[in-house]
Amino acid sequence: MTDKQPKTTYHTHRRGTKTRWLWLPSLMFGDGVAVSVLVLTMVMLRRMGLDTADTALAIALLSLPVLLRPLFEMVVTHFWGTTKVWILSTQFISALSLAAVAFTLHTSSWLLGTVCFMPFFVCSSVFYNIALHRFYIDTSQRVHLSQGVHLSQVHQQNPTPQHHNTTTSIMALLFGCGVMMMIAGNMEVVTRNIRYSWSLVFYIMAGVELFLWLWHTIFLPGGTHGYAKPKPTMGLHRGEFRISLRRMLKRKDDITALTFFVLFLLPETLLALTAPLFLIAKPHNGGLGLSPQEFAFTQGTIAVIAIALGYTLGGKAIKKHGLRRWLLPSALLLAVPGAALLFLSYNTAAPLSIVAAALAAGHAALGFALSMVKQVVVRFTRNMPDNTLRHAIARTLIATPFVLVGMFAGAMLTMIDYQHIFLLATELSIASLTVAAFYLYRTRKK
Repeated sequence: MTDKQPKTTYHTHRRGTKTRWLWLPSLMFGDGVAVSVLVLTMVMLRRMGLDTADTALAIALLSLPVLLRPLFEMVVTHFWGTTKVWILSTQFISALSLAAVAFTLHTSSWLLGTVCFMPFFVCSSVFYNIALHRFYIDTSQRVHLSQGVHLSQVHQQNPTPQHHNTTTSIMALLFGCGVMMMIAGNMEVVTRNIRYSWSLVFYIMAGVELFLWLWHTIFLPGGTHGYAKPKPTMGLHRGEFRISLRRMLKRKDDITALTFFVLFLLPETLLALTAPLFLIAKPHNGGLGLSPQEFAFTQGTIAVIAIALGYTLGGKAIKKHGLRRWLLPSALLLAVPGAALLFLSYNTAAPLSIVAAALAAGHAALGFALSMVKQVVVRFTRNMPDNTLRHAIARTLIATPFVLVGMFAGAMLTMIDYQHIFLLATELSIASLTVAAFYLYRTRKK
C-alpha cells in the first residue's frame, strides 16, 4: 500500500484479554527467537571448523541489516496496508531461510549456504520487529524498547503487565540459547556427527518459525485494521527524513542523547562477540573450552536469567529514584562484565559453578545498565512528532558500535589475547562514566 492510498485505520482491540493472549505472547516469542538464532549460528560456525576471526566477521556482517532499521521503517510506512501480512510473510521467509541453512549443513557447501540464506532471516527478523511494534503493540510515552533483549511493555485498552512480555522474551532466549544448544551438544555426543547435529537443530528452529506462522495465520487479528494506536510516521516519508534529522541535530539535548547512544555501551561492544568465543575456545587458545551443553547452561540459561533480573531491578530503581540518581552507578557497573571475564581468563580451569557465577554477575550488571539506556531512549522520543523515526535512529546508533567493533574483533584476537581484550573492555568503562556525566550535565534542570 503506497502513500497515495488510504492509510490503515486503527482500532483498539476489543476482543478481550483472553483473545489477546492467543497471539500476543507468540508474537513476542517469535521476536526473541531471532537473537537465539544468531547465537546458535555463531556456535555452529565454530563447531563446524570456522576459525575465530572469520566467525566474528561473519556474525558482524549478518548484523548489518540492524543498521538499516530507519530505511526498513520507511519501507513499512510506504507499504502501509494490512497488518497481518507483515508478520506472516516475515515468519514464512524466516522458516524457509533456516530450513535452507539446515539442508546445506549436510553438504560441502555449508558455509556458502549459511552466508547466502542467513541474511534473509536477519532482514525478515528486522521487518518482523518493526511490524510487531507498529501494528500490534501500543507503546506509551513512558515506555519504550531496550537494545539487545527486546523487552517491551504493552499499553492497550486492557493493559498487559510488563513482566508477562519480559517472561515471554526470556522463554524465547532460554529455548534457543539454552535448550537448543544443549540438544546440539547431546546430539554431537550421541551421533558423533557435528553436521547432522546442527542440521537437526536448525530444522527444529525452522519448524518453530513455521508453527508460529501457522498459529498466527489462525489467531492473529489483521485485515485493514491496526491493533495498536497509530504510530507517528513523520520523517519516514519522502522528503521528511532530512528535515527531521536536520531539526534533531540543531537541538543540544538531542545531540547529547545521540552521543550517549553511541558511547555508553562501548565496553560491551568488545565483549559481545569475544565473550562467547572465549567460552567455547579451547584452553590452548586461551579459552575455557566449554562444551555446547556447558555453554547452554552458563551463557544460554544463567546469563539470560541474570540479565533479565538486572534489567528488572534497573527499571524499579528508575521508577523509585529516577534516572539521574542511577545513571552514573550503572556506568560503573559496565566494568563488571569485563572484570568477570578477565577473572575467568586467568582461571581457565575454574569449575563450572564459578564460570556461571561470574557470567551471572556480569550480565546482571549489563541488564541494569540496559534499563538506563531504555530510559534515555524514552526521553529522546517522548512527546516528539517524529518519535518513530527517533526510536529507529536510537536503536541504530546503539547497534552501530557493536557491528563495527565486531568486524574487527576477530582481527584483534589474532594480535592480542583474550586477557588484553577483557582488560581493555574494563578500562573502557571510563568512557561510559564520562558520557553519562556529560549527559547528566547537559540535561540538568535550568
